[in-house]
Amino acid sequence: MFSENGAYLATQEKNNNIRIAWIIAGDEIAGVAQAVRGLTTAVRDMGITPVIVSLRSGRFSEYLRELGFDVWVLDVASLPVLRGGLLSKLRLQLKVRQATTVARPKLVECLRTLDVRALQVLWPNLMPLAATAAREIAVACFWEMSNAMGSYPLGANRWLIQRAIKQWNVTVFANSRYTAATLGGFPVEPILLYLGADEIRFQPGRKDSLSRSELKIPENATVLGIVARLESLKGQAVVLEAMAQLPEAYHNAHLLLLGGPVEGEFGDELRALAQRLGVADRLHLIGNVPDPERYYGAIDVAINAYLGAESFGLSVVEAMMMGKPVLVHALGGPAETVIDGVTGWHVHEPTVAGFRAGLIRALGDRKKWPAMGAAGRQRSLEHFSLSRQAKQYVEIVRKRLGS
Repeated sequence: MFSENGAYLATQEKNNNIRIAWIIAGDEIAGVAQAVRGLTTAVRDMGITPVIVSLRSGRFSEYLRELGFDVWVLDVASLPVLRGGLLSKLRLQLKVRQATTVARPKLVECLRTLDVRALQVLWPNLMPLAATAAREIAVACFWEMSNAMGSYPLGANRWLIQRAIKQWNVTVFANSRYTAATLGGFPVEPILLYLGADEIRFQPGRKDSLSRSELKIPENATVLGIVARLESLKGQAVVLEAMAQLPEAYHNAHLLLLGGPVEGEFGDELRALAQRLGVADRLHLIGNVPDPERYYGAIDVAINAYLGAESFGLSVVEAMMMGKPVLVHALGGPAETVIDGVTGWHVHEPTVAGFRAGLIRALGDRKKWPAMGAAGRQRSLEHFSLSRQAKQYVEIVRKRLGS
């Protein structure tokens, strides 16, 4: 017993020497914020010391400070997010390079003070900044891909990024097989590291769960839930319209939306759409919440309706961890996490007709919901738990740093 404890303490001491800087923008929300919060908390509990380096002070950086993390703010300009078509992205890429050139000296100075052994980054627009700074101070760099790669003509962006990460010796984590495939495997092959849901935080039967009466939802309603930012690509409007077209037998279905901004343009569009469809009393806009786990007690079926290919979909495995069957657009990560007919249902066309058919199928399986929810909980514990993700991450980090 003493030798086992001695080995454990030696491992903890070795882990305690690993200080890793998470490079963030400071204003992260939704999935990226959840991913950073989850993994930093989990590896801290395992003995690794995460340090947060934020470009600017924001709600997320301050939140991490409140959680007890050491947070350093560079106070530099935010780097543009690559959006739009090819020409738009090329222009934004130039701005990213310019901002990176300005920010790098401050980041390097901060990192030398912190004496870290590695850098961790998620946003693709922050990856060049983190990678070049890591190379300058001779430490490792880990890029956890938060999104799948877009497609440029002739795969030019994939070739350029592969060339860069090879040159900078970046270790790449992909959050799904789909995400990995969008980057390709040569010359750098991404390591599959599924995101994990906190199995303690997301646990069925929570005593602090919110009741339907507190949410102003009838007790006899069938509640469909979507946890996502309010934006058209997340598919809330498509699901709302599909729900309104359900047969009369399912007119007790209600749609609960967790995510914001509720008072934004899209939120107004959803309310107007519900009014036109005659289901205004069955739409519930809650807004951004820090504790989505408290709302699952009121949800019967969780939905991920992203209209494109979701890189992973953390809300999907969080719902599974809460013992809820999940209806998903089966493209990208959700096609890997949800087993059709076992832990949920696949929709192959993200249209009103497609989700209407998916909802009819899901609502027709009501008697199977408890078994499907239990199967989802078991599957998430085996493959998509935060403890599993953290353990795999620590093993990879130690191997990389040891080499």
